[in-house]
Amino acid sequence: MVKNWWMPLYGVFFGFYVPDEVRELKGDVVMHIADTPSTVYGALRRLVKELSPRWIVHTGDLADDVKLELSPAKLPRYRIKLEFLRRALVGDDSTGLVIVTGNHDDEKAVREIFPESIVFRERGRIELCGEGFNLSHDMAHLGEPPLKYNLFGHEPSQTDLSGQGRFYLNGLQGVHIISPSLEKVYCLPYPGYVDDGRLGRRKRGL
Repeated sequence: MVKNWWMPLYGVFFGFYVPDEVRELKGDVVMHIADTPSTVYGALRRLVKELSPRWIVHTGDLADDVKLELSPAKLPRYRIKLEFLRRALVGDDSTGLVIVTGNHDDEKAVREIFPESIVFRERGRIELCGEGFNLSHDMAHLGEPPLKYNLFGHEPSQTDLSGQGRFYLNGLQGVHIISPSLEKVYCLPYPGYVDDGRLGRRKRGL
C-alpha cells in the first residue's frame, strides 16, 4: 500500500487513516504494531474498534516514551503506561494479543499486566489465522528459517521488505494490517506526533 505524505498529518487530527479496502477486511486479520509511545494509545484504541482484528501482535517497547534500558528507576511510570495500553488493546474477547518484549520492556511487568496474552522474550514463532509468524523485537534476531510473515520493530532505518513469497515488516514504520487468507499486507502510517512521543528515536536510534 502506498504511503501518501498527508497520512501522518491526517493522523494528528483524526487518528489513523483507514482506506475503504482495509475497512472491508474487518475481522479475520492480524494487526502488527511496535515501539508505541503512550501518545498513540488513544488512536490505537479507535483503530482496534474500527477493524476488530482477530489478533494484535506487538513486537516490543510497549511504552516507548519510557526508556527502561536507560532509566530502570522509571519502572513505576512504565507500569502505569502499560495499564493504559491494556485498556487500548484489550477488551474484545474475540481479539488475541501476542507480545514480544523489547529492550525497553520489563518482562515481569508485561506478564502481570497482560495475564491473558501470549508473551515471548525477545523473539518467538506462532500460528495466527492459519499462517506461521516469525516474531522478534529487531530484525537481526528473527528466527531461522524465515516464515512467510516476519515481524519486528526497533530499527528506524529498516523499511518493509517483500519478495520470494515472504514479508519482513517493521512495526516501527507503521501499523500493518495483514490478511493471511488474501495474502495482503497494508501499512497505515502512524500519526505525525508519534516520533516525538518516541523521544526522537529516529534521530538518536534509541
